[in-house]
Amino acid sequence: MKGNQLMRKPKLLRALLILLFVAAPIQWTRAQIVLSTPKTTLGAVIKNIKSQSNYQFFYDDKLAETPVNAIDVKNGSLQSVLDAALKDKGITYKIEDNIVYLSAPETTQTPQQSGQERTITGTVVDAAGEALIGVNVQVKGNPTAGTITDFDGNYSLSVPANGEVVFSYIGYRSATLKPDAKSVLDVTMQEDTQQIGEVVVTALGIKREKKMLGYAVQELKSDQLNKTGDPSVTSALQGKVAGLQMNTSATGLGGSTKITIRGNSSLTDNNQPLWVVDGVPFSDNGTSDASRYGGVDRGSASMDINPDDIESISVLKGPNAAALYGSRAGNGVILITTKKGTKKDGFGVRYSGNFTWTVIGETLDMQRRYGQGHIDTKDANTAVYDKADSGSWGPVLDGSMKEGWNGETYAYSNYGNKLKDYFDTGFSHTHNVAISNGTEKSHFRTSFGYSGNDGVFPTESLSRVNADLNAGSELNKWFSMDGKISLSRTKAENRPLYGDYGAIAQLMKIPNNVRLDDLKQYSDASHVHVNWTGPTASTRNPYYVMHQRQNSDERWRAFGYYGMKINFTDWLHLSAKYAFDYYRTRVESTNAGDGINGETNTSMITNDVMDRSEENFFESNAEFILMGDRQLTDNFRLGFNAGANFMYQRSETLGVGVGNMIDKGNWMLNVANLLRTGNENGYKRAMNSVFGSVQMAWKEYLSLDLTARNDWSSTLPKQNNSFFYPSANLSFVLSDFMRSIEKPLPSWVTFAKVRLSAAQVGKDTSPYQLYNTYSFKFDNGVLTPTKDNVKMNDQLKPEIATSYEAGLDMKFLNNRLGFDFTYYYSKTKNQIMKVPAAAPWSGGQWVNAGMVTNQGVELMLYSTIVESKDFTFDLNVNMAHNVSKVKELDPSSNVNYMFFNGDGNFPVKVGTRAGHKLGEIYATSLYKRNENGDIIVGDNGLPMTVTDESEYINKPIGNIQPKLTMSVSPTFTYKGITLSALFDMKFGGDIFSYSEMLATGNGLSKRTENRGEENNYKMVFPGVTESGAVNTKQVSASDYYGALQAEDFLYDASFIKLKELSLGYSFPSSMLKKTPINSLNVSFVARNLCYLLKHTPGTSPEGGYDTTMFSQAIDYASLPVTRTFGVSINLGF
Repeated sequence: MKGNQLMRKPKLLRALLILLFVAAPIQWTRAQIVLSTPKTTLGAVIKNIKSQSNYQFFYDDKLAETPVNAIDVKNGSLQSVLDAALKDKGITYKIEDNIVYLSAPETTQTPQQSGQERTITGTVVDAAGEALIGVNVQVKGNPTAGTITDFDGNYSLSVPANGEVVFSYIGYRSATLKPDAKSVLDVTMQEDTQQIGEVVVTALGIKREKKMLGYAVQELKSDQLNKTGDPSVTSALQGKVAGLQMNTSATGLGGSTKITIRGNSSLTDNNQPLWVVDGVPFSDNGTSDASRYGGVDRGSASMDINPDDIESISVLKGPNAAALYGSRAGNGVILITTKKGTKKDGFGVRYSGNFTWTVIGETLDMQRRYGQGHIDTKDANTAVYDKADSGSWGPVLDGSMKEGWNGETYAYSNYGNKLKDYFDTGFSHTHNVAISNGTEKSHFRTSFGYSGNDGVFPTESLSRVNADLNAGSELNKWFSMDGKISLSRTKAENRPLYGDYGAIAQLMKIPNNVRLDDLKQYSDASHVHVNWTGPTASTRNPYYVMHQRQNSDERWRAFGYYGMKINFTDWLHLSAKYAFDYYRTRVESTNAGDGINGETNTSMITNDVMDRSEENFFESNAEFILMGDRQLTDNFRLGFNAGANFMYQRSETLGVGVGNMIDKGNWMLNVANLLRTGNENGYKRAMNSVFGSVQMAWKEYLSLDLTARNDWSSTLPKQNNSFFYPSANLSFVLSDFMRSIEKPLPSWVTFAKVRLSAAQVGKDTSPYQLYNTYSFKFDNGVLTPTKDNVKMNDQLKPEIATSYEAGLDMKFLNNRLGFDFTYYYSKTKNQIMKVPAAAPWSGGQWVNAGMVTNQGVELMLYSTIVESKDFTFDLNVNMAHNVSKVKELDPSSNVNYMFFNGDGNFPVKVGTRAGHKLGEIYATSLYKRNENGDIIVGDNGLPMTVTDESEYINKPIGNIQPKLTMSVSPTFTYKGITLSALFDMKFGGDIFSYSEMLATGNGLSKRTENRGEENNYKMVFPGVTESGAVNTKQVSASDYYGALQAEDFLYDASFIKLKELSLGYSFPSSMLKKTPINSLNVSFVARNLCYLLKHTPGTSPEGGYDTTMFSQAIDYASLPVTRTFGVSINLGF
């Protein structure tokens, strides 16, 4: 008992230290504003108010010199202070979202002025046509001649002849226009996402001024995220964030997506970032069971998010930015903020719709010269046609009449591209309607969305229905409440079967002379299953496969939160939130049986099966945060947060299967059908946390952030389940500092900032890895106890990641050119990994060992190349370079290499060696070579091979890591027309094309066109004999290509892809005045138009069939490269 108390004391002490560390400033609480001053100026009053609150002011600089009479206010409201200061001044004010807008009184011109100047009036709006309040409107070259727009965006200004007018507004690009002979000058201002005063969402949803952050955060607004109407938020995110690498499996609609931020840091594939939507942790669990011999990829749960509801996405790239989220954020965080109603927008109804068509763009490179048959090296000594052959080693397709597999006689010719002709034209349509409103005290927004997708794969479909409601109300100045509920249903039918038995693998085998249309009749009166050859276990009719294998999955989801906020003062707040995420997934799959044993009718099939499963997942988070932000002196500002979070997860899965149905094709779970399998599993986990942070700023150019968090995890043993994570971040705005000492940087340097940060974050382990337990499996009527073959470990500790980051941010030429540069280094130790163990633990045992480092640089370039009255050209570039390296594994257990989890049926493995880069690709069979590197050829004329693991582990054939990832985004705007593009790029890394390897063995790949036709289809394998002599023995072309090894099919995975293209037009408000529509935009969109550079043989270089590092190395039976075209409509009422 004493020992337990001793263990608890450090935990309690650490928690109290965190709370004391951040709670100390509470003693400065004030209820209202105190202002007692003799006659002064309006500028001095504003400065005094800002020192006592977090209000910001927007006004014409000339107003700062307005004289103000003596004021004496004790514990007064902001309104009472402003009323006293502005009395009889003719200056009006408006308060909105802690921003005070001041408007100057209109001045009348003298007759003399009227003769030399003229009055220009107009309205200033944003790109959506909404009025902008408080825009600075000034005569160029005359700092005393100016005004600001009023509450409706209107202005009036006297302008000299030939004068120019400058419009400037925080968050928007400045515009300089010449009125010429016009008396009315309306202006549409464009957002400037790289403005110095940019505010971004950081950890815990806290909004911070970007220039004061000491770490890298990249934020995307909704208009940047999804210009082409992509129904998937992950696909829309690809290529837009430096350091974020994405691999989307080409397995059909909504395929799994592997996201890594700043490289892989875990040896057990625990590399996915944490998703947080409006402060709610959002589970992005993948459900792919695809493998070499079958399975289906059911994609990622992030598909449930409707991209149209997203206001912005912030990517917290490393432990430095994500430390406040603790152990769940060791791989970074993707923070999604959804749209809300605002007072600025008022009541409105918006509709957006997208209509797109998808076609096959490119397929595996195939030879089109030869047909079905074999090479006879004994009698005919040439290529021979045989309608029963499964290979394509026959003679040249000469158009002669031959009897086909089905008994018909037709021309022996090439009948199209099977990998293209099998597929349909896909069609997708999405519709979203949103209704929103906002007042001074409340806001609400509700939206309804539908996405319907018919894939290029015949019979495949994916649909999603979303309903979202968020609302909030300020009940009084002390208390406010808000909440959100989001509902979705995502349903897929007939996702493609992956692997050898799937349709794509079968299409890759069909000879050129076989007509695809003939295979559509996949059964006849005497055969359940007919094919151009066989059918056999490995060769099947792709149309029978489509009929044989049916599946569906449906996920219902509800997530959201309800919260409250207490305002003790203008600068001290307490918030409480309860958030939840629940989903239920039901999966059904049927297999009508193989029909490869000559069955004449379906009643003879005995291996038909049906499986059903249901998963229920629930997560709750209760969170409490005390927040303060106080201007203590004219130069020093202090902010702080202190809070706690209590997380609970539960998952339950139940599965059952029947087989050999009594009534074939009538899929029912009942006692009449044989109960084949039954299983149930699940887990529970919990994590309790306390956290805090302090933000200190000096004169708006020096900022220091300190954070601390302690987690207690249920998945780790009691003695190791508490872990403490600190971080420190420093930001120094050099440009502001130099101005403060009256030594400004050159005028062409607008902004310069240096930042440094250091942090430590950990990762716990999956549930139930501490103790070995028995489970039970129901198999064909027998209940069998089973035990895992992996030895558990009740001494596990969390993985610990320590990260350091340095950055330089600069802007030039009034923000027209800029860059953000970041260097980072992270080290993850105590890797939770498997090492060999003594019998009976054939699967090894879990231990803490190993160290992985990630080191890299990121560069974001943004520029406005051309800017004129009607035309702008913007160019943004993201670049990232990362090296993941394994410093050590487990030398104490003599473990110096390891293979990652993956399908052992492929001829390659993916893993790592101590001291080498993570992600090496190993071929399990290599050419045997002499000391000069020459291939050794045996007496039979074919190469000799090496299959010993100790040999091939030291001779990796490639690595999955790219050397550089990059994207380029040009945008051209002319009046209301916008043309934008996104080029996604990757340089370096390797991929193994198993698709081409199998097609080569069948005589169909492009490389088999060179088959020694002029030499009776005989070839000589390059190499030497065991004696060292040059090999001269001839072998048939089929034997030659059948002897090629995996290393011959390894390709550079570099690519340049035109991922997005959009051409849109925003109708001017003048054209819409007589309609109920207040904004209208129509765009022509395209996605994945083409690869401008790639090295793979017609297939995608992006690879993968799930989210593992193993599958990232493999191209096999993937959906061919597709292209999407369509139209997008956005309108508001």
